[in-house]
Amino acid sequence: MSDFLEEKRREIKVRLEELAPAVAEHERLQRALDALDGLDRPGAATRAPRAAAGGTRRAGRPRGSGERSRQALELIRKEPGLGATEIARQIGVHPNYAYRILPGLEEQGLVEKRDRTWYPKDAA
Repeated sequence: MSDFLEEKRREIKVRLEELAPAVAEHERLQRALDALDGLDRPGAATRAPRAAAGGTRRAGRPRGSGERSRQALELIRKEPGLGATEIARQIGVHPNYAYRILPGLEEQGLVEKRDRTWYPKDAA
């Protein structure tokens, strides 16, 4: 039994080593796509980096311009009136992340917060 387990461990380690470059490339490409997606949003090119404690923040893509933001926006349009925690649960992220991306969508004029719930900006 011990030989079988060691053989399987070796096979898994070899396969993980084979897949590591593909996973790293996937992550790089996803970051690049998220950054490019932020460039065609209104105001994205003119947004200045925010000052942070001890200096300025490095410029990156605007908050609310990535894949999770698109998922949150789509969900809000489909089900207006959801809270941040429910939005996070439905798109599969930690609630703290939803609290980070929703204000970015609000800054872009795509959603608005009423009390503790979120609505598409075009909904009355």
